[in-house]
Amino acid sequence: MRPWLQVAMLIVHKTTYPPSKSERYFCVMPIRHFLFLSLFWATAFHAHSQHDSLSLNVGKVEFVVDSSIVKLEKGARKFKETKGYRLQIFLGPLETVKAERNKYLALGLPYSAYIKQIVPEHALQIGDFSNRLEMEKCRNEIEAYYPDALPVIEVIEPPKFNKRPKQTQ
Repeated sequence: MRPWLQVAMLIVHKTTYPPSKSERYFCVMPIRHFLFLSLFWATAFHAHSQHDSLSLNVGKVEFVVDSSIVKLEKGARKFKETKGYRLQIFLGPLETVKAERNKYLALGLPYSAYIKQIVPEHALQIGDFSNRLEMEKCRNEIEAYYPDALPVIEVIEPPKFNKRPKQTQ
């Protein structure tokens, strides 16, 4: 037996030397517990004082991917079809609809113009409105030019959201 352990057993339990086997077992256990607890507390306080290194380092991740996979992934990102409202302002043969579209674009109104085939004719429709209120507002604006504009429910282009406006100080 180690000499420092014998001294510790004598001090802790104040037993006579040499202790019997049963006394030796009970004398050694508290010292093992003491060593374990002191080791535990030392590592716990050391771990608590460490700094977080994740927030200090900034990295860059670069993906190297085959072009066919990129094309497939971009094709999967398309928007789902969105139902909404458009105003149909003209219905007739294709050449007449094209001429009417040019007249509409010359007015400088902010709404997009679409030519849609409705067999055997073609229709000129304007706007992409997600709700009826927006469509009615447009209808009131163009009423002077197209008094017979007809609201229709169509698949519309998804709304385009502007990036954050630049803040001037």
